[in-house]
Amino acid sequence: MAMNPSSVSQLLEEMDNWDKDKKFMAASDLTQEVTLSNQVLDLHLQKRVCSAFLKQLEDPSIDVQGNAVKCLAKIVCKFQEQQIGEVLGKLSQLVLDGKQEVRDIYATCLKGLLTELPSSCSALACQNVLPKMLHGITSNPSIEVKEECTDVFHDFLKRFGDNRVMQWSDQDNMAQSLLNLLKPKQSKTSLRKKVIACIGALSSVLADRQLDTLMRTLLSDVRSASAKAEKQKYIQCISTVSRNVGFRIGQHLKEIAPLFLQIVVQATQEDVSMDGDNEKDHEVVENCLNAFEVFVLRCSKEIAPHLDELCSVITNLISYDPNFYDDGDNQDTAMDDDDGDFDDDGLVDSDDDDNSWKVRRAALKVLEAMVKGLPDRLDEIYSKFAQPLIARFNEREESVKLDVFGTFAEMAQAAVIKNQSSPTNFGALQTGVGLGMLEVERASPPKERPTAQQLIAVLPSCIAQLNRQMRSKALKTRQGAVSLLRTLSECVPQHLEPNLPQVKDELLKAIKETNSSMRLDALMIIRNLAETFAAPGVYQQLAPQLCPLFLQCCQDSYYKSIAQALNAAGLYVYALRPTPESPSNELAEMLPVFSVLKAKLLATDIDQEVKESALECLGHIVACTGDLPQFQAAVQECLPSFVERIRNEVTRSTAIKSLKTMCISKAIIPPLNQILASVGKNLSQYLSQNSRSFRQQCLDALVHLIRKYGGNMPNDTLTQILSDIEPYITDTDLYITDLCVQIAVQALTTAPQVAPTVVQKCVPAVLTVCRSPLLQGSALDSILNFLSRLAKHRDHCPFDSLRQELSNTSVVASAQAQAQRHVIGTLAKGLAAVISSSAPDVQQAAVNHFLESVKKTSGNPAPEAMQQCELSLLVLGETGKYADLSAVPGFCEVLLMQLDSPQDEVRLAAALALGYATVGAMGTLLKVLIDNVQQAGAEASGQKKQYLLLTSLREVIAIGVSQRHGAISLAEHLKPHVPRVLPILSQYADSQEESVRNVVSESLGYLLVVDQDAVLRVVTALVSKRDRESWRMRAAAVASVRNAAKHCPASAVLPLKDSLLTCLSDEELQVRKAALHSVNVICLSPTCAEILRAHTDLIFERIKEDSKQKPELIREVDLGPFKHKVDDGLPLRKSAYSVCTSLLAAYPEQIASPALIDVVLQGMADNEDVQVICCQLLQDLCSLSFAAFRIVGRVGDLVEPFDRCIMRCIKQVQAKQQVGRAMDMLRLYARTLKVVEPLAEANQHKVFMDFMSRVMKDTVFAQVYEHASSG
Repeated sequence: MAMNPSSVSQLLEEMDNWDKDKKFMAASDLTQEVTLSNQVLDLHLQKRVCSAFLKQLEDPSIDVQGNAVKCLAKIVCKFQEQQIGEVLGKLSQLVLDGKQEVRDIYATCLKGLLTELPSSCSALACQNVLPKMLHGITSNPSIEVKEECTDVFHDFLKRFGDNRVMQWSDQDNMAQSLLNLLKPKQSKTSLRKKVIACIGALSSVLADRQLDTLMRTLLSDVRSASAKAEKQKYIQCISTVSRNVGFRIGQHLKEIAPLFLQIVVQATQEDVSMDGDNEKDHEVVENCLNAFEVFVLRCSKEIAPHLDELCSVITNLISYDPNFYDDGDNQDTAMDDDDGDFDDDGLVDSDDDDNSWKVRRAALKVLEAMVKGLPDRLDEIYSKFAQPLIARFNEREESVKLDVFGTFAEMAQAAVIKNQSSPTNFGALQTGVGLGMLEVERASPPKERPTAQQLIAVLPSCIAQLNRQMRSKALKTRQGAVSLLRTLSECVPQHLEPNLPQVKDELLKAIKETNSSMRLDALMIIRNLAETFAAPGVYQQLAPQLCPLFLQCCQDSYYKSIAQALNAAGLYVYALRPTPESPSNELAEMLPVFSVLKAKLLATDIDQEVKESALECLGHIVACTGDLPQFQAAVQECLPSFVERIRNEVTRSTAIKSLKTMCISKAIIPPLNQILASVGKNLSQYLSQNSRSFRQQCLDALVHLIRKYGGNMPNDTLTQILSDIEPYITDTDLYITDLCVQIAVQALTTAPQVAPTVVQKCVPAVLTVCRSPLLQGSALDSILNFLSRLAKHRDHCPFDSLRQELSNTSVVASAQAQAQRHVIGTLAKGLAAVISSSAPDVQQAAVNHFLESVKKTSGNPAPEAMQQCELSLLVLGETGKYADLSAVPGFCEVLLMQLDSPQDEVRLAAALALGYATVGAMGTLLKVLIDNVQQAGAEASGQKKQYLLLTSLREVIAIGVSQRHGAISLAEHLKPHVPRVLPILSQYADSQEESVRNVVSESLGYLLVVDQDAVLRVVTALVSKRDRESWRMRAAAVASVRNAAKHCPASAVLPLKDSLLTCLSDEELQVRKAALHSVNVICLSPTCAEILRAHTDLIFERIKEDSKQKPELIREVDLGPFKHKVDDGLPLRKSAYSVCTSLLAAYPEQIASPALIDVVLQGMADNEDVQVICCQLLQDLCSLSFAAFRIVGRVGDLVEPFDRCIMRCIKQVQAKQQVGRAMDMLRLYARTLKVVEPLAEANQHKVFMDFMSRVMKDTVFAQVYEHASSG
């Protein structure tokens, strides 16, 4: 907007008008004119404008003065730097020697201007404000001037304290000048508070030397202070400094902590005097405790030696109340007639003058900091403080009582590891899992930490006390009690449930409360408990009282209450019908909910959250009641509006989730049949939407819909669905392909009449995907299931056509060797799925065909013949998994003969095929296989063949421990043969070939499931061989632990723990590497992780040793024209860093420490592969909330290695050397720094922030950083 100079001149004249209203409006209009304009005033007008506003600061009208303060701060920022500097200088001078009656106006205006100025004006502020404020603080005799200058200086430090001028200034004199203002004993209270705040702000920008001087001076002043008031101000100053500098105060804790503890104990032990100084004592104690709160959070390592004494002090201070005299009687009736001021149990003296509550509140804050910042000492904290904290629920000061509730809630949250699942986020379909109405696993309570038992033990006492507090007359007390109960229901619902009858009356009252937050909390409690219910009888007894309250809340005017009531009702219904066979009589209480749901589904003018909650609630209630006769009519009335919600763009996603919930119910819901056609067509049409997540959701719903109700779905609807999924059966998105194939499988199963459509639409696409080297995982499993189903429809899809398509290996001719082997393996699995599901005559003909194919192509060196031979062998093996082929003439002989083939691929395929076929013929082929292993070992030239036979045996064992064969498991078939197998494995544990040792270790790990005692004896014997030449045996034995941890329970792995820990310090590098791999797997195992919890210190010490670069492991290889260095220790170091990452994930409380930063720093100077692991380790460390407090002191140490690594990569990019690799590393560094930066920023870490400012000036890194994601 253009600006008219004449209008500016006119407004300036009006600003000098005698009428205060005109002056006020002219100033506002001029500010708007200048700030909204894109033109800049000339220098002459800028000076006139500034003079006019400065004049208004002295106006007799308060309104005009206040308006001038606001306007000047906004308008000056639009001027040239010269004018900004002049205004800053003039205002600073006016603060010093302006009129006394308007000095505070000048100071307020200057502070506002400092706040509004951009960062680019930092130097101007330092030049024009800083010297004058320091002069006023040091030289001006007026106390009022000193006070205003201190206030402005504080705001200046907050806004521009990081300017380099501040670093170059005489910081010692600044600090000393401010300290001198604290010296006078009769200084004004307001001045003292401002000086202390200013010293705190200054301390955050002081260099380490100056900060050290400041702390020593303050400590000396505390010790020498004679009066309580004087001591209080210095303690308050130390507390303020500690909050501002955080971890940097750690080096002084050895002096501060004992001194403050002594002061706290002395001030609270003999607090019965009547000299009137108690109030000052309490404030001194409060300041000391505020400092301890910072020490615990920011300096956990330095405060550790003083923690025991601190815990003892805090135990006393959370109940410290010298003015309350308890006679010890009738404690349990205290809350019955609680009036907030007096208690029948005791007498309270001089409540108006009592400020001991400040001590209790500060002590609670320290305790809360301990819970947050010391997770490794939670067991001790719970044992010492849980019961005393519950006793403080009867605290007489309401604000402190709320802090008690908050601290206990923090304890409860620290006791568990919360899962991220939501009530409607169901897991994978698992038909018939456990008891329940749905075919999925129910939500489980949060996982308890090992230290939680101390807290859980006192929960009954806690609930009893909370029940009393919920009867209090004070609204905030009731609100706090219900809020704590909600936190307990989120963290430990399984332990709160048995106590639900005890609190039901107060909970019902809370739902009726007019206070919306209490109502929401009470509904959340019901929802959380119902989600993980274990005793349905408890909820069935409550239903007649609760269900009408749900309906009442649904008529509430507050949308959140309605949404929460619907959510609670939807989950509560599962407790009323825990299994399909046991619907309770109380289920009828849910019938009126349908009328509410129908109204909410039809309404168009309600909040989105209410719509979504109504849809979710409908899904849950229909899933539980849809098959019961008395609910049929109500369900039918809601379905038309439900279909409309599926069609609605805003609500369709939530409606589809609800439809899935109905479909995964164990009950058959007849009313759904009437909407199958419309719902199926809608979901099919939605597949063309661009959103992949929405397409995935629609496909998932279709899978369950067709699985459950496909037989009742019209053929044209099914045909449309099959046509619409065809384009998405590709290898570009295997998860979407998996869902599409599942739909085809369900269509074949529930609606066989659409088989021709399936063959026409889906089979060609599926066969194309089968030839992709990318096919794997669940998509492969679904395709194999599809092919086996398809084989049963011979009329529409003849076996010979499928066999010809799947036997075509010409498509892999141009692929790489590894891709060829993968595709051939996939085709073999597909052929085996078709053969095993076909008629017996077809099976026999197919097996004979492939046996003949092996005989014909055997020994033929042509690539196509070799591929056909490999395919035929694998088909025979895969088919042998499902059928006993040992009776087929020549079957076993053909496979054994191919073990001597000249082609490696054929030999390996024959070994795998023999292993697979043995799985289906344990009674006959297993003995043959073991006999051949022993026979090959007896032959001089049989080593290669024995390795192949061991591979076959490994496959038998691996598949055997995880599958069942008829009434008994395959593992039981293996057990009689274990005594023959173990000597063979022991013999080859010392093989020179690593591949052979790997087979041995895998087999031993699997066999541990079959015969634990026998395998343990062998593994222990191998590990105990300590001579230098037997390191291969030790390596193979310790590697078997890795394989055992994947499949065995903790009890099976536990006997090997000591041997594993011993091997971590083995003198042979390969043994240590194998031991580290095993530790890595155990840490990540959901069943075995707890085995190593007590040994994390030992493992971490070994990691630190093995992660060091060792010159003796670096050798030089002469390659003729040049020499190349090979680091044999690199694989071991990479393993050590990987284990460190796993340890942090499994045992964060024990591992997260500043020592981990040393490991990261060491790794950042290592190979780039190691740096990748270290960056991930650092990201994981910074993401732990409690760890951030521990490591913030070491953040500055990260600057040098990251600076070096970033500069190296930038130079490589600029020189166009290995640009791709350099850019990848830059992105890694940027992601890591993006995680560390908020931590450093929150703690005002200057060294790190200066480093970030410096590297961001490089355009290459700045661009990478901007696009880097911290995930």
